[in-house]
Amino acid sequence: MHSHEDVFDTPDTRQPTILSVYNQKGGVGKTTTSVNLALALAAMGKSVVLIDFDPQSSATSNFLLRDKAKVGINDLLRQETFVEDAISPTAFDGLSMIVGARKLYSLEHALDSRGGSQRGLRKALHFSHNPPDFVVIDCPPALGHLAAGALAASDRLVVPVFPGRYALDGLKRTLSVVEHIQNGLNPSLSLAGILMLSITNDEVGRESLTQLRAEYPDLMFRTAFPYDVDVVKATYRRMPAAIFSPEGRTTARFVALAWEILHGRGAAPTDAQLKPALDRIRSWHEATDASYSSRGTAATADEGEESYGGTGSRPAAAGAKPRPARALIAGLAGLAVGFALGAVLGQPIIGKVLAGLGG
Repeated sequence: MHSHEDVFDTPDTRQPTILSVYNQKGGVGKTTTSVNLALALAAMGKSVVLIDFDPQSSATSNFLLRDKAKVGINDLLRQETFVEDAISPTAFDGLSMIVGARKLYSLEHALDSRGGSQRGLRKALHFSHNPPDFVVIDCPPALGHLAAGALAASDRLVVPVFPGRYALDGLKRTLSVVEHIQNGLNPSLSLAGILMLSITNDEVGRESLTQLRAEYPDLMFRTAFPYDVDVVKATYRRMPAAIFSPEGRTTARFVALAWEILHGRGAAPTDAQLKPALDRIRSWHEATDASYSSRGTAATADEGEESYGGTGSRPAAAGAKPRPARALIAGLAGLAVGFALGAVLGQPIIGKVLAGLGG
């Protein structure tokens, strides 16, 4: 593979706006935000590349690409492909993806191999032709080399946050990290906004929203998201919430969020301005729902981010039936093994426990 350095010296090509979705705390809806914001921007007519930069690869599982994509983020970080060749199209016009890989953690050192420090991803994302309008990066939580590399590569940052004391404390730590990145790796990084998700209609939800808007009045997106069970269902189905429920309130809010990204934080679109994008999402739903349904609802436990609902739990699979006979056999086998071990080991072990207690 030839060096990419000849490409980096050609500044004439317009480069995309790189938008990262990051919070140092896990389980606050980063993947849900990344996936649906990227889709909403595409629905508004923008060309978008979504990068799954989280080793869990949850974003990738939303787009039926795991077995179709030939190259992905691993190949790009290893300098085995150019960014244009690492992109895989999705079923949605205007939205493409650089798929994730679960061995990303072992490749963190690759960020140091080009240009030093964590600036390697920025160089890897240099487009020599056909640049998209936006690159959206689904970041991992915490602050390792991966997250630092994503923030160093980004122009703008969306910080999702859930209600609750721990989440609000995590937000403060995240903003501290952002300030550190701005003072060092990436002085050009700007905060697109703080996004409040999964707001419950109770004391905790209302007080958290009030506190955030009071403490960060100039940083909050106008768009905020109430808790929506359809988002939890979409997570279970491994599909974008906007495609799962195109008529739902969450879909309209993600399109409104995309409007704020395009026109400035606090911008309030009219229904007429959002209608073309919502119509496009409805048409995507009609065209792809059968593909998602044919894949089925079975999902491995390690393939999904914590649900937007914040519980991380999955509902029981539809139609699943208990198997009492198998459970009974397993229970009897366990008892037999237990009695056998107890006969051999019981006295010594009990003796030691009683001795330790003074018995």
